[in-house]
Amino acid sequence: MDEKLLKFQVGIVVLAALAAALILIMLLGAWPTIFESYYTVYADFPEAPGVARDSPVLKSGIKIGHVRSVKLLDSGRVQLTLEIESQYKIRKSERCRISRGSLITGDAVLEFYTPPDAPPSDVLLVDQDSIKGVVAGDPFEVFTNLEDEMGSAFASMQRAGNQVSDLAATMRDLVGDNGEQLKRIIDKTENALDQLNRTAASINNLVGDPELNERLKGTLERLPIIFDDAQKTLAETRQTLAAFRETSIRAQRNLANMENFTAPLAERGEQLAEDLAGSVRNVNQLLSELVRFSESLNSPDGTIGSLARDRELYDKLQSVIGNVEAATRQIRPILDDVRVLTDKLARDPRLLGVKGALDRRPSGAGTKWPIRSP
Repeated sequence: MDEKLLKFQVGIVVLAALAAALILIMLLGAWPTIFESYYTVYADFPEAPGVARDSPVLKSGIKIGHVRSVKLLDSGRVQLTLEIESQYKIRKSERCRISRGSLITGDAVLEFYTPPDAPPSDVLLVDQDSIKGVVAGDPFEVFTNLEDEMGSAFASMQRAGNQVSDLAATMRDLVGDNGEQLKRIIDKTENALDQLNRTAASINNLVGDPELNERLKGTLERLPIIFDDAQKTLAETRQTLAAFRETSIRAQRNLANMENFTAPLAERGEQLAEDLAGSVRNVNQLLSELVRFSESLNSPDGTIGSLARDRELYDKLQSVIGNVEAATRQIRPILDDVRVLTDKLARDPRLLGVKGALDRRPSGAGTKWPIRSP
């Protein structure tokens, strides 16, 4: 009885140990849980360094699945079978990349990401879909390829360090010899910084002015109009330049015509110069005669000079002119009477004598003269 109880207790302990082991395996992820569902995606890569079964599949740093199998194709490419948890959705615009999860262990991880130049898409991957993936660069290979460049860079850094040391020594000597001058330079630099701070404050106050901002906004709004006016001005300027070009062509044509006109003048230049010199001499002679004439007019011995200088003669001349005007006024009525008389005589000649008085024809009938035939 005690032996059966002991065997029963041992069996219970073994079952409990198996159940605990199974639970631990499920909790630690070494065995896929039966409560989760997956969909399969086939990823094609040129190579798969460090990828093995159960390698994690990430998206935005979160594990969304694992690698179920790794298959080497005849073409040399690698096909990975991925199992993605059904709760995570992947768009077709996303790409799969193999990268190093840790630089120490060298484990590889697969990560889904969205390329910056990929167009947005809402189409999701479904079960049994195939995609193409890329392989991120290995940092160790990069460092290996940069071995020569790193050596050159370290050598350049060493030379730069030596130059900095020389510069520091030169600066130390300079500061030791010109300490007072350096102090003045520092003081001037502080003053310059103070002025710069004040200028910045003034600019800040200027920019922060709401009225000025409104003016600037209005100016910016008028910029398109100004640009349109500038384009119109440029068009008018082009037209003006075209007119100037046409004018210059005409001017060149006129100059050519003037050249044809002045060529004979140039050939007869000596004769024209002589003619011009003769004309100048004649003008000088005419001016001399005019001078002599004006001198004779101004001379007191001449008539006009005497008239201008003799007051009595001028008064007599004025009196004569006045008498002539008075006589003209007196003669005008007589002339009018004579005009009327001659008009009457022309109409009736009988008014001249007795014969006219004896003539019984009515006044104004006139005299009939015989008409001669031609």
